[in-house]
Amino acid sequence: GKIDLKKGILFDYMINGKQPIRQYPEPAFWRAPIDNDFGNKMPTLAGVWRTAHVNRYVKKVTIDEQNEKGLSIRIDWILNDIQVPYMMEYLICNNGAIVVTGSIDLTGTKLPELPRFGMRMELHQPYENLTYYGRGPLENYIDRYSSSFIGRYEDKVENQFYWYIRPQETGNKTDVRWLSLLDSEGQGVRITGLQPIAFSALHFSPEDLDPGLTRKLQHTIDIVPQKNIFLHVDLKQRGLGGDNSWGMYPHNEYRLLDKKYTYSYMIELVEKKSD
Repeated sequence: GKIDLKKGILFDYMINGKQPIRQYPEPAFWRAPIDNDFGNKMPTLAGVWRTAHVNRYVKKVTIDEQNEKGLSIRIDWILNDIQVPYMMEYLICNNGAIVVTGSIDLTGTKLPELPRFGMRMELHQPYENLTYYGRGPLENYIDRYSSSFIGRYEDKVENQFYWYIRPQETGNKTDVRWLSLLDSEGQGVRITGLQPIAFSALHFSPEDLDPGLTRKLQHTIDIVPQKNIFLHVDLKQRGLGGDNSWGMYPHNEYRLLDKKYTYSYMIELVEKKSD
């Protein structure tokens, strides 16, 4: 893996000549609104987070000396639209794995609540075989998981999308320790949380599922799965709420109301198992 120091992102992370990741991790703060989000006006009130990750500049790059853990490269970004610092650190381990850390500090700001704190990336088409250890097999959220039990689950990415009548955020898994997305030969990507993580892996980007500021009459026939895989690796996402769907917020313990968030996960490229 190499780091583009101007843009602050990883590139060219390869195994056996294959590069599974098409778009490398970048911050992600938004989710495609669910019906309850529209009820409490999240799409309008929290809309700055929809694109807060896009317009950013690298303020500072710090490269530590290589040690027994590896080489640490720290990127201090400013999220320009909201004037907030975001720090991303890559620890390039000596065994080829990369530990990614993302941190945000909202101290002194009066910004709306975060819908999610995590990162998004995009994988090429063949890495369709999903295995994970966490809550499943049905989708689950921090305030919707009592029927989902921790275990090891396997599925195809194409089955991860729930065909609600109106497209919206879907397919999340909580309390996840690790996940892998592999091709038919058993090569691909493995993600391990350094603390429990949440993730979703879909053939739809958040933009595909987001109708904007109004609950447009979208139906599942309006959206077409993409070939590539959109992978979100989150610390957490705001709860779904739903005591009622016309204005009540999720309970406070399921909201992202802190001023500082940080989390870490490891990316490894997996080689095919030898017979």
